[in-house]
Amino acid sequence: MEKLNLNKLIANDIVNYGMDKTTGFQYIVSLNDFLDDYDDESINYIKSHMNEIIDAVHKNENVADLQYDEARQEFDMVFYFDGLFSKLDKKIYDTAQEIGRDFEVDEIWQISYDIENSDEYNDLIKKHINEKTLDMGREI
Repeated sequence: MEKLNLNKLIANDIVNYGMDKTTGFQYIVSLNDFLDDYDDESINYIKSHMNEIIDAVHKNENVADLQYDEARQEFDMVFYFDGLFSKLDKKIYDTAQEIGRDFEVDEIWQISYDIENSDEYNDLIKKHINEKTLDMGREI
């Protein structure tokens, strides 16, 4: 595995910023908006290493496609859904595909949210905790 360097860390931050903000598989990160969170020394570093950072964003495992608009200073990223989905989201997506249903990303997230915030889900967690506790010889 290749070691991280400062350019990759910044690229990962750009990708994570886009993944956190997206409601689909694509997001455009404005470099100027992104740099608002950095101090002057960091901004100077980023601007002087843009080619390396762009390359690192392009190589990020969560980025399926990247177009960098130099005039607008924007990263237009398309993400692989595996990077956007939690394990539960992925399970919902896979199950939907198996039964011939197709959902948009935000619909998958809504189903996941509904499940995670349901009484049935909480009861299932408690049930498994209690069963595992008994299996481990511990008392509740």
